[in-house]
Order: sequence, then C-alpha cells, then structure tokens
Amino acid sequence: MTSFISDPHKAVLDIEEKVREICEREGTDPAEGTMLLLTAACHMADTYSRKPVKEWAPVLAESLGHAIVAADEFFSLRKV
Repeated sequence: MTSFISDPHKAVLDIEEKVREICEREGTDPAEGTMLLLTAACHMADTYSRKPVKEWAPVLAESLGHAIVAADEFFSLRKV
C-alpha cells in the first residue's frame, strides 16, 4: 500500500527544524544539515531499496534536481 504525506510543505519544515536542532546541539552551522540530509537520504535508499547501489544511486542523484524544483515551488528560492 502506497501512502503520501498529506502536507509535504509542513513535513519539509518539520524535518528542517529537527536538523537545525541537531546542528545547534552539536554547535555546528545549520548549513551542515544539508550534508546530514543527503547522507540520510542515501542511507535510507540503501536500507529500503532491494536493488544494488549502482541502480538506485543515479535515481537518487536525479531526485536532487526534483527536490530543488519542489523547494523553489514551496519557498521561492533565491534567484541566481
């Protein structure tokens, strides 16, 4: 059974808040949370995928591009 998060915008903000709390507790820059999130995403993909890393890694890399687009839609990222 597939389920979807009812409010992905709120879920993203909740995750961001937790990562910020971890960085503050550890005395690191919250921007370091980006690497924590990316590493967690890789670990989750490896844990839950039934495929070898060489198959899911390109999909995860492509997903980063989709995440950038989604973040821009949610939060209007700064334009370059």
